[in-house]
Amino acid sequence: MRFYKIKALFKLGLEDLLKNFNVFIYVILPIAFAFLYANMGNTPKEYLFSICTLLTLSMVPVALMGTIIAEEKEKNTLRTLMLNDVKASEILFAKAMICMLFVVVDNLLIYFILKLPMDHFILYQLVSFIAGLAVILFGAFVGLLAKNQMSAGLLSMPFMILFMAPMFIMMFKDKLAEAISSLLPTDAMMEIFSCITKNTLTITKVGFPCVVIIAWLVISIILFQFAYKKVGVDN
Repeated sequence: MRFYKIKALFKLGLEDLLKNFNVFIYVILPIAFAFLYANMGNTPKEYLFSICTLLTLSMVPVALMGTIIAEEKEKNTLRTLMLNDVKASEILFAKAMICMLFVVVDNLLIYFILKLPMDHFILYQLVSFIAGLAVILFGAFVGLLAKNQMSAGLLSMPFMILFMAPMFIMMFKDKLAEAISSLLPTDAMMEIFSCITKNTLTITKVGFPCVVIIAWLVISIILFQFAYKKVGVDN
């Protein structure tokens, strides 16, 4: 990868995104929930953090990444970049950095709004960072499937609901639903958060969730590469 091209793509993409106020609804919403939850009775702060982080990872990466990539397609920027020998990995890395910036800022603000102890601060942020990256890469794939920004928003919605599923499934205690949910990166993140909170962070406890997150990372990269070459510009 050529980092001077990544830097240029990052700067250009960030400037374009800052002009699109609609996507910031997804960025602000988890923070608003954190303020709301901060005053909730005796609910453990760690649990509230996991819920707010789940909202962040379900909405921000898919919505932002999908919009960014779809906007590039809509303006025929992707075609121009391909003709100028810009690799798929360079575009993906630059756009992922933009989305990750907002995910990290959201997670940091949520952590401090909820006033969690600093004991496990680095662990919580590291896990949410890696899980967020997996969802961001999948969001890039969704963006390539969309024809324009409007269709990107519509296409992103089912996936946002899917990634939020662990929040609802835990209420019903259905074995099949829990088994399916365990295959989601957001569910894996919450499982690791639970182990951190309970001080049961062992290989046997977090092994499967870690495999799930890594699998989503690998599969999302493969899907993006495939879509970039096959349908990314000609949809």
